[in-house]
Amino acid sequence: MIKEVLMILKNKLNDPAKGLMDDDGEIAVVDDIAKHDDDTSELDNKVVITLLNVEEESTLKNKSWYTRKTISENPPVYDMKKQNPPAYLNLYLMISANRTAYDKALTNISKVIEIFQTNNVLEYIDSNAEKNFKFRIELHSIPFDQLSYIWGLLGGKVMPSVLYKISVIKIEAVDEVPVKLIDTVNIESIKVD
Repeated sequence: MIKEVLMILKNKLNDPAKGLMDDDGEIAVVDDIAKHDDDTSELDNKVVITLLNVEEESTLKNKSWYTRKTISENPPVYDMKKQNPPAYLNLYLMISANRTAYDKALTNISKVIEIFQTNNVLEYIDSNAEKNFKFRIELHSIPFDQLSYIWGLLGGKVMPSVLYKISVIKIEAVDEVPVKLIDTVNIESIKVD
C-alpha cells in the first residue's frame, strides 16, 4: 500500500498538464536519495521521492477486534468475525530536486509545493471498491538542526528539498476468523445457597 501511495504522488508530479516539465520525459521518481552505490546516475536531474519514516496513527489505534453483521432482523440473528484491526499509518517523505543546475532545482521544488498545495487530498482507487481511500499530504516543517541530521544520515549531500507528511494510510489484513455466538446459557448447574 505504501508503494502505491508513493506512485500516486509520482504520477501527480509527472502529470503532463500541470506537473513538472522536462525535455527528458518523466522527472519525478520514487527512489532512495541516499543510495550508497557507486552509480547513482539514474537519479541525476530527477526529483526524487524518498520515504523517511512510517508512524502509526495513535488516535485510530483502539478499534474492536470483532465485527458483528446482522443476518436477519426478526428473529435477530448475527454473524461475528474476529479480525485484527487495520494499521493506520502516517508517512514522512522527502522530495529532493537532484538537478545539476541549482536554479532548475529551486524551480522544481517550488513547483512541487505548488502542486501539493492545490492537490492536498488524493485518492487511491483499487479494483475492489472497499479498498479505496483518500489521504492527505501536507508540508512538514522541522527545525534546521534536525534537517541537517537527516541529510547527514542520507549521505551529507544537501540539495533543495521539502518534507511532507501523508496521513492516513490504512493497511488491513483479510484474515477473518469466524466466531460462534453464545446463544444459550445453562444456569441449572449453578447452585445458590
